[in-house]
Amino acid sequence: MLTNLLDFEMDGERIGLLNANLASSWSHRATAGALLFGGAVASLRAQRAARRRRLWGGAGVALILLFVVEVSPAHVQVDRMSYGKLLYVPLLAWLVICVLRLVGGSGQMHVLWLGLVVLAASYAVHIFGPAVVRALGWGTDSAAYQVKVGLKEGTELAGWMLLVSALWRSYADRPHPVPRPPVSRRVEASPMGCRQSEQA
Repeated sequence: MLTNLLDFEMDGERIGLLNANLASSWSHRATAGALLFGGAVASLRAQRAARRRRLWGGAGVALILLFVVEVSPAHVQVDRMSYGKLLYVPLLAWLVICVLRLVGGSGQMHVLWLGLVVLAASYAVHIFGPAVVRALGWGTDSAAYQVKVGLKEGTELAGWMLLVSALWRSYADRPHPVPRPPVSRRVEASPMGCRQSEQA
């Protein structure tokens, strides 16, 4: 939020890397990086995990799809639709179900819940923020609107980083079964065989 406000106060000389309104800003790139990292981690876990493979795979697919939306023009097109933001609800609900089941039982639940709350706050600002700013008489060229943009982008980035961190660390915190060494079987000679060898 601070970098976006700093960029806004530069009297028209806005820098794309600092302008949170643009997909080329550092906050959008960092969010995309967090989604890609989380998707890669979940996909690798799905290939290696003996249990909960479907949950890891489902979380990986959801995170990768969100990454694609974040870095593609579809992100802007969906936001322009009147009810476009609601299109994310099924995908986000599926991701939350998978992550809750994967992280449950580990020591990362408090991190996960914090991330989900922050993401919910970002989603609320994303949906209701523009209407609130307009109702208060401010336009898109006002500092209040830029505060809304910075708040939405900052909470979104923080929420995804917390969620991905909880997902990544939960696998390390969870106790994994130690494989047992194979039991060697000894073939004992029958008494009859011993007697035959003695008579011979």
